[in-house]
Amino acid sequence: DPRFDPSSVTSPRSSSGKLAKLSKKGLFSSYKLSYLPPRLVTQPSLLDVNGRSGRTAQALPNHGFTTAIKTMGPNKEFFVPVSPIEVTISKVLGDGSSDGDVGGSLITWTVPLPPEFASNTKLPLPLMEEESDVDEEVDANDGVDNKENSESLANQSNSPITATSPYSRRPSAPPPKPPTSLQCSYSLRPARLVATLPYAGNPQDEAVTDLRRKLYQQAVEQDGFKPKLDPVTKRPIFFFWMNDAKACFTRQGGLGMAVYEWRAEWSQSNEVGIELDL
Repeated sequence: DPRFDPSSVTSPRSSSGKLAKLSKKGLFSSYKLSYLPPRLVTQPSLLDVNGRSGRTAQALPNHGFTTAIKTMGPNKEFFVPVSPIEVTISKVLGDGSSDGDVGGSLITWTVPLPPEFASNTKLPLPLMEEESDVDEEVDANDGVDNKENSESLANQSNSPITATSPYSRRPSAPPPKPPTSLQCSYSLRPARLVATLPYAGNPQDEAVTDLRRKLYQQAVEQDGFKPKLDPVTKRPIFFFWMNDAKACFTRQGGLGMAVYEWRAEWSQSNEVGIELDL
């Protein structure tokens, strides 16, 4: 398809050259060491309080997109895909200013821009509007109907037949809480030195914690690399590369679509990584 340009699908990384002077990788270490050149990126982020069960980090958030891409019909648009999408998750503690302020996780997605847009003097930003409270009109009979329905459901749940029936309605889990602190910006990332281990799952899997520990032990404790620390938390910077996801940009440089590709578990296509000092 001439409207699809695969020239910028993957971010450039080098495993030789500059690494020859930096590499202290041990003979029995299983991680991959990569040098990443500077890259212009877009970074949507949000504060999530739903934990692992919410699975918020598995997909780009809506406020990270600046346009939509037509992929069918006579007016289908040209787009450029990039990969991987990088995800970082850091803990945020609440300040206790309110009863519901218990902190959460700051999730940041980092999407590299295709090189052809890096020299653009103007790049689009998403339009984020604060949700406004909408007054809903309530019918006077709604309260009566709701009360009758509640009593009916209560009677059904107490029935010895419906309570034990495999087809009876089970109470569902509470809906996830909406994210807060939605932000999106562009930044020029400096050159980076990273170590990664392959993984087949998703950013919020429990197994990621064990891989982080293994990566830290091999790269830092065994091979002597110095981890790069987060300027706020003073903790090592871990990240997750979604190599099975592609972010798609229009000719104007707008992020308009994300494609998530199923890959077999044996492929170990995604990566868990840690940033190291150059």
